[in-house]
Amino acid sequence: MIIGVIMAGGIGERFWPCSRRTRPKQLLRIVSDKSFLQAAIERISSLILPENIFIVTRCELKEPIIREIPDFPQENIICEPVGRNTAACLALAEVITSARFSDPTMAVLTADHLIRDARSYLNNVEVACRIAEEEGSLVTIGITPTRPETGFGYIEAGEILRDEPMGQVFRVKRFLEKPDAKTADWFLKSGQFFWNSGMFFWKNSVLRDNMERFIPETMAAMNIFRRALGTPDEEAVLERVFAGLDNISIDCAIMEKAENVCMVRADFDWDDLGTWNSLERFFKPDKEGNLALGQGILVDTENTTVYNTTGAHGQLVTAFGLHDMLIVVDSDVVMVCPKSKAPDLKHLINELKKRKMDEYL
Repeated sequence: MIIGVIMAGGIGERFWPCSRRTRPKQLLRIVSDKSFLQAAIERISSLILPENIFIVTRCELKEPIIREIPDFPQENIICEPVGRNTAACLALAEVITSARFSDPTMAVLTADHLIRDARSYLNNVEVACRIAEEEGSLVTIGITPTRPETGFGYIEAGEILRDEPMGQVFRVKRFLEKPDAKTADWFLKSGQFFWNSGMFFWKNSVLRDNMERFIPETMAAMNIFRRALGTPDEEAVLERVFAGLDNISIDCAIMEKAENVCMVRADFDWDDLGTWNSLERFFKPDKEGNLALGQGILVDTENTTVYNTTGAHGQLVTAFGLHDMLIVVDSDVVMVCPKSKAPDLKHLINELKKRKMDEYL
C-alpha cells in the first residue's frame, strides 16, 4: 500500500513579502488560481487515496492549511512542535503512519513545486514506489537540468538498473551540494547529473532501519514518542523529544550515506520557483524585458518585474527609468530591490526581526 507524505512546513522567505509565517509559499497562488499545496494534493490523488495522504507542517500552519483545503482530513495533518528540518519531519511521519498502517510504502512529496505534466509525474511516482517495494531501496526522482543552476542540489547517476516505459531507473553514485557556476555548467554538459527534486520513496521499515543506522539518536527519541502514542502524554512527549532532535536534512542524514539508493529520471516538467526572478520562466516579459503582473505601468524601464497583489481596484504601481529591478506590492508592504538581490531577501527579513517588526513576517 502507498501513502503520500507532503512536506509543507517551509516559510518560503524568498517570496517575501507575499510569503509570511502563516501564509507561506505553499499556500500562495503565484502562477495559477490554485495554491501550490492544493495542486500537490490534486496531482497525487489519482494514485493515492485522499485518506492515505498526510501533510507534515508547523503547528502554526495547521489552521491556515485547514482554511485552504477544508475538505482534507484534519487527522492527517501532522504538526511539528518546532522546525527541525526534513530528517526529523520524516521521522515523525514514519511514527504516525506506522501506527496506522502495516509497513506502507511512503511517497515523500513536496508542497511548493510546479509540475504541470501530471500523467508523466504519476508514472514516475509509480515506478519509484515499485522499486522501493521490490528492492527495499531508498528511491528519489532526479530532474534533467535545463540550465547551469547553482541554486539546486544535484544527483550523480550511475549505471542504469531498469529502462521502463514509465521511467528509467539509475543507481545513485552520490548527492552533491549546490555548485558554483563553473561546476554547474560542467554538470549540465556531462549528462550524468540531475537536479535533486526533494522527493523520496521507501518502505517505512526501510526508512526506520536507515535512521537507526545513521541517526540513532533521532530514532531513540522518536521511539519514546512512539510508545506515548494514544496516551494522555502524547503531545507533551512529542514537544519534549522533538525539540532535542538535530536540525539536519534527510539528504545529509541518510541519502548521502546509504548504499542502496536509486533514482528515477523525471519525464515531467519541474520547477521549484525558488525566487521572484523565476517568474520570468512562466510569464513572458515584453520586448523591453519587463514583466508586470497586476496593475503596473513601466516607462523607460528595462528588465524589471512588478508583482502587484492589490487587485484591479488596488494600488497602481508605476516605474520610470528603472533597470533590472524587482517591485513586489502586498497589502501592507512594498518591497523594491535589484533583481540580483532577489535570492537574498533573508537579509531584509533578518532586519525586520532585529527591529521586532513581527507583524510583517
